[in-house]
Amino acid sequence: MMNLMGELPENCISHILCFTTPRDVCRLSAVNRTFSMAGNSDFVWEKMLPTQYPHLLERLDSPLQFSSKRELYLILCHSNLIDGRTKKFWIERATGKLCFMLSARDLDICQGDDNHCWHWVSQDDTSFKEIAELLAVCRLDVQGQFDCKLLSSGIAYAVSFRLKLHESPRGTDQFDRGFLLFLRRMYAWVRKPVKFLLTTPWGDHQESARYLSNTDAAVEKEGYQLTPFRHVEEGWMEFDAGRFVVEEEDNPGLIKFCMREWEGGYWKGGLLLEGVKIQPTSLAIESTNANQE
Repeated sequence: MMNLMGELPENCISHILCFTTPRDVCRLSAVNRTFSMAGNSDFVWEKMLPTQYPHLLERLDSPLQFSSKRELYLILCHSNLIDGRTKKFWIERATGKLCFMLSARDLDICQGDDNHCWHWVSQDDTSFKEIAELLAVCRLDVQGQFDCKLLSSGIAYAVSFRLKLHESPRGTDQFDRGFLLFLRRMYAWVRKPVKFLLTTPWGDHQESARYLSNTDAAVEKEGYQLTPFRHVEEGWMEFDAGRFVVEEEDNPGLIKFCMREWEGGYWKGGLLLEGVKIQPTSLAIESTNANQE
């Protein structure tokens, strides 16, 4: 069968490759010279690129240099900052599906501009200019939204808050009053679970909860389902606000998501918020399984 396909003209092979995946194109390009030429053509890789890519290229903070659509595809497999470094996007290498991450600056954080409540800091393990550090709040409320037309249609996505708990407060030692306040605010994370919410443009409302400190603690008595979460690199954790499938519509609408906790009345602190990640659920599952092994 492969010998017969190898005798086909290059343009026929190119059309056939357009119905496969980027991973298949790379593998089939090794069959022979004709497949290689077809598999490297702009015609094929234009089909592999997400339809939204021209719009996203216009929003890049730094223009890209590329000589072919295949090279562009490979560049977009890495994180690319857009909208004044408040968002980044990339495509999944094997499938070409779009992934996004919104920075903390792109979210609506209650009292986020109050220096007594939140502090904006730079961090080496993030590509964003700054992240949000929670100093002290009683009412935790972080909201955001995203236009689904930028996502790959027909794909199941997960929306995840990317968080990290501080190991110790900055500028204090164990005998400081500040250290005692820090311990008190960190204690709040084991007293009440944080609620995560997601609302889709189609009216689906999802709500779950998880303790940030004692992540294995049950939340059923609080009346919630347990929020899926996973440990990632450098102590960061990702908590899924919800999952949904992008409808194949011209203008599917906005997804809205939220992280909150104010029912307990406890002061909270010692939390880092990098942003919200929106990625295919297959990647979230792979990341969870990898960290469980």
